[in-house]
Amino acid sequence: MKGIKLMKAIQSIVILGVVFSCVQDDNFTTPTVTCIEPELTATTTIQQVKEMYVYGAPTVIDTDIIIEGYVVSSDKSGNIYKSISIQDKPENPTAAIKIAIDETNLYTKYNIGRKIYVKLKGLAVGYSYGSIQIGKASGSSLEKIASFEVENHIIRSCEVAEIIPKEVTLSELNDTMLEMLIKIKNVQFKDEELGNTYANTSTTQTVDRYLEEFSSNCDFSGTITVRNSGYSSFKNELLPEGKGTIIAIYSNYYNNYQLYIRDTNDLNFTETRCSTTALQSTISISEIRALYSGTMVEFGIENNYVMEGYVISSDQEGNFRKKIVLQDAIENPLAGIQILVDDGAIFENYAIGDKVFVKLDRLYMAQKDEILSIGYPNGTTVTEIPESDISDFLFNSNENFQLTPKQLAISETSNPTLENTLVRVQNVQLVEDELGMAYTYFSGVNEGVRLLETCNNPARLGVFTYGEATFSNSLFPEGHGTITGVLAGNLQMRNLTDIQFIEPYEDCPVVIPKIMITEVADPNNSTSSRFVELYNAGDTAINLTGWKLNKYVNGSTSVSSSGVDLTGIIIEASAFVIIANTGYSTTFLDTPTVETTYISGNGDDAYELVNSTGEVIDIYGVIGEDGTGTNWEYLDGRAVRNTTVLMPNTVFSANEWTIYTASSNTQVSFSNAPQNAPEDFNPRMR
Repeated sequence: MKGIKLMKAIQSIVILGVVFSCVQDDNFTTPTVTCIEPELTATTTIQQVKEMYVYGAPTVIDTDIIIEGYVVSSDKSGNIYKSISIQDKPENPTAAIKIAIDETNLYTKYNIGRKIYVKLKGLAVGYSYGSIQIGKASGSSLEKIASFEVENHIIRSCEVAEIIPKEVTLSELNDTMLEMLIKIKNVQFKDEELGNTYANTSTTQTVDRYLEEFSSNCDFSGTITVRNSGYSSFKNELLPEGKGTIIAIYSNYYNNYQLYIRDTNDLNFTETRCSTTALQSTISISEIRALYSGTMVEFGIENNYVMEGYVISSDQEGNFRKKIVLQDAIENPLAGIQILVDDGAIFENYAIGDKVFVKLDRLYMAQKDEILSIGYPNGTTVTEIPESDISDFLFNSNENFQLTPKQLAISETSNPTLENTLVRVQNVQLVEDELGMAYTYFSGVNEGVRLLETCNNPARLGVFTYGEATFSNSLFPEGHGTITGVLAGNLQMRNLTDIQFIEPYEDCPVVIPKIMITEVADPNNSTSSRFVELYNAGDTAINLTGWKLNKYVNGSTSVSSSGVDLTGIIIEASAFVIIANTGYSTTFLDTPTVETTYISGNGDDAYELVNSTGEVIDIYGVIGEDGTGTNWEYLDGRAVRNTTVLMPNTVFSANEWTIYTASSNTQVSFSNAPQNAPEDFNPRMR
């Protein structure tokens, strides 16, 4: 028994002598450890493994697949947690992937540059937090590889290579680079980040810091998030205030793309910062608006469009929401536009009168609620720029100016070139029907529109108020005077000082509209030249906003489609409005007031004119009756209102009309009398 123990002791000494060999001298020395390269060969590339994943549950690998890669991450500082990132080459990689491992201090075994082999049999490729990773399948989820399994799957090579980060710009980043080690030059932390530490010093929460990229001549080109763990050893250190280069792992959390540094040595910010306020306008607001032709405008990333404008809106009282309105001058502006931003206290950073520069690269322009707007893309329209990105595009010059609103009469407010400009409308008051009302309602948070008028002027101006504005439930002033605000279809006030109704209310004379249908045309030789003529037989101009011309086809009792909307048309006394099909202008050498294929009455269809309340004002034909063979048939001809008729009529009377038709219909004025255009017609004459 003693002999056996002695033999084991001798064997242990011999074994130790084999493993540790020392230099023959009188001093103790560090043992030399010999690395034995594993006899493994990669069977598949990282990219091929990533392509094995099919959307859904993780793809379990049940064959002897081996990949190789070089470690580019490190959890030594605590900023990267329970994972390693590998790429396929030390320099100019083409693919990379994250391996999720339920173990810490991974840097001690899988140091930066270490080549490793990954035996994938028994593991899975899956989708986790928006990226493809290697891990362990657990039902429909991808979990981390258990620590006791790691060495069965991840084998160290003896090779440790120098990793050369892939040098890119922000515009070049794409999903193929996820988990690669990248290098970006000419970057600096945003101005508002200066003085901050990498993360929160009092909590362990992860914190996003925002990095800006510039060209070599300090043209801004983009922003990216640098994500810092609340457990990192450098979280209490201040962010560097200069400009320079960052090396980092490019990663993502679903659609949020971000950088992870291994430690602060990954930043080299020794250069002078670029100034974000030393911008110059390269394009005017008018020129920007001119780019819009009905479809979304994409400003791209290389045009370097910078526009300047003056803030004319304010959300301080809650009557502007998630938008900044800019115009191109402090007085007599030529154009304005609104920028959509997802912020709830815009006025704190962009006050009325501030001069602001807007970098348009990567933004889009389209109609939003019928107002030309700039923002992020959302289908065929645009939406708000996220709060975290606003400072990427908007730069306050810190110059503030006194604005002079453009003085207007109410009749001038329909001018489309004034959209998104600051105006002061003179000589206005509430329409009589709305006296005693609030800006919106006396309770609740529903938005509202109040109508203003000027006596003896047909124009009306809507005043829009959000239900959450501080003054929304207040009584709308009942006097007479001026109102200031941003014009965008309706007028939008900034605060209560924008309205100055200090004069007594005026009693406006009642105007009875005398708008008549005076000609209905169905030319024998040109169906596309059909038209309907309206005439103002009254003494005052009439605003046709909200009015419609309806058509009833083949004896129907229901309006065909939604009618022709006459909004925006003001018909002066003794003047005409021509609503015509698409061939009218060519045939008659005259531009119609409204061009629409809706005007297609073929001799047996009735027309009806209704006002903004839906009240019938005038009519041609009998609704519910097919006109064929009746006393109002105008097939291939026309119907002309007799000049002795000076009032509209809500009930059709054939005695008021002279009617021509190509049919043998003796009930009308002239049967067998086709009318050819243009010679047999006289639009705009009575």
